[in-house]
Amino acid sequence: MLFPVTYGDKNKRYELTTQAYDLDLFKSNDFIGGVVLDLEPMIEDAMLAKRGMSLTKEYYDEYLAKEHGMKNITFESEDPRQFWVNLLGMKDGKKNVVLGKLKMSIEVYPRGDAERNPVGKGQSEPNVNPFLPKPTGRIEFSMNPIKMLMQLVGPALRRKIYCYCCLIACCALCVMMAPMIFSNIISNALTPG
Repeated sequence: MLFPVTYGDKNKRYELTTQAYDLDLFKSNDFIGGVVLDLEPMIEDAMLAKRGMSLTKEYYDEYLAKEHGMKNITFESEDPRQFWVNLLGMKDGKKNVVLGKLKMSIEVYPRGDAERNPVGKGQSEPNVNPFLPKPTGRIEFSMNPIKMLMQLVGPALRRKIYCYCCLIACCALCVMMAPMIFSNIISNALTPG
């Protein structure tokens, strides 16, 4: 996502605030946690170099962690431009408790480069650099009760529901067949053979 920032005002702080929420259909969304990253060193370096900068493991280890004290970032082993940050929030009256993790990548470009190569906001077109797929796991309303059950109930509970339905069907079958079985047993016992 492109966040335009005008550089040069020394009174501004260039911080990226990221918050994660749990989507809730029937009440307000639940706050999971948030993180604030100071992008000022990256923006300064991009302006000095007059080119784009990526937050990579090497750049982080050699410069940001040592000189700017940036902490709580864990980089991916397969892609040095992607990293995990801790989402902090309040739990049981304690502040700054780690409530989750968020995978991110950050690139800072001069305004001219960003305007020549638009990337779109979120999943809007052009959805590139990086490509953001549509979220999975969202509920789709349907008149098909099986489809709704599959979306609303997890796999473990679904297995239990299936087992109980099979058990009820077997019990109902036994109850319906019981008079016929008992009549056959009684008629076989009474007829001389």
